[in-house]
Amino acid sequence: YMKRIGEDLGFIRERFSRCENRLVFLDYDGTLTPIVSSPEKAHLTDSTRSLLQQLSRSPGMTLAVISGRSLSNIKEMVGLDGIYYAGNHGLQIEGPDLVYMHPQAEGYRQRIKDLSQVLSRRLADIRGILVEDKGLTLAVHYRLVAAPRVLEVRNIFEEVVGSLGAKDIFRTAENKKTLEVLPAVAWDKGDAVLDLLGRLNPSDAPAFILYVGDDAT
Repeated sequence: YMKRIGEDLGFIRERFSRCENRLVFLDYDGTLTPIVSSPEKAHLTDSTRSLLQQLSRSPGMTLAVISGRSLSNIKEMVGLDGIYYAGNHGLQIEGPDLVYMHPQAEGYRQRIKDLSQVLSRRLADIRGILVEDKGLTLAVHYRLVAAPRVLEVRNIFEEVVGSLGAKDIFRTAENKKTLEVLPAVAWDKGDAVLDLLGRLNPSDAPAFILYVGDDAT
């Protein structure tokens, strides 16, 4: 279940100090950065990046950033070596001695590209729209779209995804004024975290495990 982190700070501090093996997973947008008008504006502050670097170098610490962004983009935005990154909602994971891609994900690249091109054409006359092809997933950002046209964006999105027969091979989601298209595979951020836990704490030894995010994904 989820709860506000401030409700459990005492427990978190106690557990953190008691466990030698520490694994911390952090979302990016809305967690490490505030929600902004467009994805490219969500930059880490220098103080946040410095804090993350200090955290990653703490004894017994493993740090991972889990994001819906593409893997290359989240690595560029955070810019720290020696930590783990999961991009495209966990479909790709990289870190020290690890390069992982979900075995079914690579086959979706061309389909995502085709879908992105059609959506870009159909939505081209709507001011403020952004169609983002992230390689393995796709996002339609409508935060800057005028309210009267938001329903039009949703309708076009549903029509295009449906008309291409994509609903059989993709799943759709909506979050933070963003419509998303993801491969219809049984894998998400949670699965990526569990996979990393299995790799990083294989003996199931006592560990401090914390995931901080700001939404249900």
